Amino acid sequence: MQKLKKKDKHPLAINILKLNRYNYDFFNCEEVVFFEYIVVKGMAFKKQKEFFHSSETIRQETGIKKHSLNSIIRRFKDLGIISTEIKGMPRVKFFTVHYPKIVDLIPKIYQLSNNGQLSSDFSKHLSDFFIPLVDNYLQKNNIKNNKEEVNKKEKYNSESEGEDVLSFFNDYLASLKYQKNISPTALKFNDIDLFRALKNYEIEFLCEYLEKYFEEEHRPSLNKFFAFDSIAVNKLKYIEQKIVDENDYVEQMVDELQRIYNKRIEMYNKDDDYSRAKSKTKLVVTKRIKQQLKTALKYRNELQITHSFTAYADDLLKGNLSISKILPYFLSSKDGEYEIIDTYLEHFNLQYGYSKN
Repeated sequence: MQKLKKKDKHPLAINILKLNRYNYDFFNCEEVVFFEYIVVKGMAFKKQKEFFHSSETIRQETGIKKHSLNSIIRRFKDLGIISTEIKGMPRVKFFTVHYPKIVDLIPKIYQLSNNGQLSSDFSKHLSDFFIPLVDNYLQKNNIKNNKEEVNKKEKYNSESEGEDVLSFFNDYLASLKYQKNISPTALKFNDIDLFRALKNYEIEFLCEYLEKYFEEEHRPSLNKFFAFDSIAVNKLKYIEQKIVDENDYVEQMVDELQRIYNKRIEMYNKDDDYSRAKSKTKLVVTKRIKQQLKTALKYRNELQITHSFTAYADDLLKGNLSISKILPYFLSSKDGEYEIIDTYLEHFNLQYGYSKN
């Protein structure tokens, strides 16, 4: 015997409490209806890049009048939320919902609280709902082609964990405020931007670059820091540019260490006390070694490393050291201490009369 369907206890179509979440200075009531309509339709056709519906079908399913519907579609296209294309036989209007743009507009679409921000719980709720749609959109449109990144486990997916992250981040901002003498206005941000960034960066990594941002930028603000890339939508422009700059700097440092090594070889080949000529050797540089050098530059400056490497190269060329892996040994560390670099920096300072700083 077929079971009876569960009774509909709440026959009303509209949840007034949820309707109050919207910012009616940005969307009117009909636009809210259309917004939720196209989001739901886009989810229903998630395996496809687009879905088709005639204006008459939309009108019948939403109750939006034809003239208003045309105006709403134009506005949503201007905002970048949707795009349309008429094609096929018979001619049908195809809709594409651009979820990354929706995420960008969330602070405008939804009603802000008294402090000018969405509540942390609601921000997390929106993030959990929309970010998977963004990821699916990028996958369908061949923008994100790294399979490992697409399938990466979602982080911070529980409310309690989200609250912990916000608490940690706000505590960090409080400390940064006093360290850098930052105004409270400059530290305002939308919680959803944080959750969005955490899809791509660890919280500690984010804080590390945030500190650099407030040290280097003119008139910095947290809202400007949370400027996302238009293509890699969960990546921050500042951090990605900074990584490129840091990698370029590491490449320059590798070239400088090679130059120093070649120069010391030339010097010893000209010295009569060292009759055995040495040929110039290309230092072995791997991705791991570049990362080691990048990390070392956080703790020792360029001058310290080049001076230390000069004394280190001297010891190698004099035959006092028998090391096959030149750079890995030089850059080795333990618990944040660089014993080899510091030892040879001391040798260089004693030899040439430099101060330790």
